[in-house]
Amino acid sequence: MKRKIKNIIERPWKLLIATTATWDSIATLKVTKKEIRQQFVFPWIAICVLVVFIFKSLYAPDKALEVGLFNAIITAVSFIGGYFFSITICFWYLRNQHPEKIDAIACEKVVSFSFTTIFVLKVITTILPGMFFLQILNIYTAYLVWEGCRAVLKLNEEERGNIVLVFTLVIIFSTILISQIIHFMLPNA
Repeated sequence: MKRKIKNIIERPWKLLIATTATWDSIATLKVTKKEIRQQFVFPWIAICVLVVFIFKSLYAPDKALEVGLFNAIITAVSFIGGYFFSITICFWYLRNQHPEKIDAIACEKVVSFSFTTIFVLKVITTILPGMFFLQILNIYTAYLVWEGCRAVLKLNEEERGNIVLVFTLVIIFSTILISQIIHFMLPNA
C-alpha cells in the first residue's frame, strides 16, 4: 500500500524533473490499460477532486459545502471525460497516421502520463488561486508527449511532430472544453 501511494506521488515528480529517464522506465513497464488507470490516472483524479472540494469550500463566501461539492463534481466529470476523450482521439489519430505503430496500451501510457502537468497544476492553482497564471505551464505537456512518443511509441523526430501537436492540443483542451460545456449548461455554476 505504501509503495502504491509513493508511486502516485513519485512518478509525476520524476516526470516533471527527469523527464527522459522517467519515460524510459515507463516504456519498460509491463502493465495493462486497467492498471495504468488504477495506479495513476484515477488516484490523481481523486486527489484533484478532493483538493477542489476542500479548497473551494474554504474559499467560498457562503454556501461553502454546496460550492465545494459542485466544483468537485465538475472537476471529476471534466477530468474523467477529458481523459477518455483524449485517449479515444489520440488512438484514432495514431491508428490513421501510423498503422504500423498501433498499440492501445502504448498510446494509453503516453496520454495518461502526459496528463501529469494538468493534474499537478490543478492542485496548485486550486490551493493557491492567485497563482492562476501558472496555467501557462500546461504547455509543458507538449514536452511530456514528445518524450513519451520517443520512449514508448519509438517514433523518430520527423514522425513525432504532428503526433505531438495533436496529442498535446487534445490533452490540454479536452478537460477545459468539457468544463466550459458544463458551465454553459449550468448558468449559475
